[in-house]
Amino acid sequence: MASIREIDPERDAAGVVELVREADPYAVVTDDSWRHRAATVPAGAEPRGLVAEDHGRVVGTASALRAFWGSGDGVSVGVTVTRTMRRRGIGGALYETLAPHVERLGGGAVYVSFFESEDGMRFAAARGFQALRAEAVSVLDPRSVAEHAPAEVDVRPVRDVDPRTVYRLDLAATVDMPSAEPAAHYTYDEWWPHVLGYPLLTVDGSFVAFSDGEPAALSLLTVDGAGRASNMFTGSLPAFRGRGLAFAAKLASTRWAAAHGVTRISTHNDETNAPMLAINRRLGYRVVGRRLEWVRAETASSPARRAPAT
Repeated sequence: MASIREIDPERDAAGVVELVREADPYAVVTDDSWRHRAATVPAGAEPRGLVAEDHGRVVGTASALRAFWGSGDGVSVGVTVTRTMRRRGIGGALYETLAPHVERLGGGAVYVSFFESEDGMRFAAARGFQALRAEAVSVLDPRSVAEHAPAEVDVRPVRDVDPRTVYRLDLAATVDMPSAEPAAHYTYDEWWPHVLGYPLLTVDGSFVAFSDGEPAALSLLTVDGAGRASNMFTGSLPAFRGRGLAFAAKLASTRWAAAHGVTRISTHNDETNAPMLAINRRLGYRVVGRRLEWVRAETASSPARRAPAT
């Protein structure tokens, strides 16, 4: 049986990143970006992380924290075990070790999300979770895109935009994004480390679209330096939707990626988010899987938010 201990971000980053990539083959993550995320979680989220180790190798990991990105009191839990070590009780042991911490954080729903797999669904169902919502995971080779944005659309790289403008646009465009909980209000000092300070975010390959001089839409791109990229977020302000501005911002990121050695961009979008899925189809994204969010059974009747976001 593998041994379980508290996670050490410096020591365990490489092992945990290997697990993340195995569980979700389209994740864009590096050792440095994972350490950064671990270091910038707000203290109020009270995170706790564990690893399972077998002969010095990290074979499983688990985490629990207050879902600080939402305005409710939910708790987010994650458990991952490498395929060759599954069905040996490692995931269950990690989950049970975290259970007292989850209970202490609790008072609301407990959520778990994972790239769709039989093992993941079996594990979640056995512990009282039920399906809540799903996201389509899609990929694109940016070099294949032939679309052109209207010449009159004013699109500028994030590098050339006031960071506080990007902050206000990001928060306002995210507020009705489909999610299990209403979005929280971040202060600028809380937002900056997770977005503009994120090591993989490219401020040259992320863009803001303006309408008559007003910032209206945003597309943020992360790049790992090995030809892989991910859409961190694409959205537009409600008053500007339906004008092709989110498409223009996302197309600008796509063209930048194609010119800078990226051969695959991944994204995931709520399966009810018709406007964003339509943008993806127009650009040529193809669906390669699903990311599931499940909730503890006793709160499964709580509806996920289903408002459109582009």
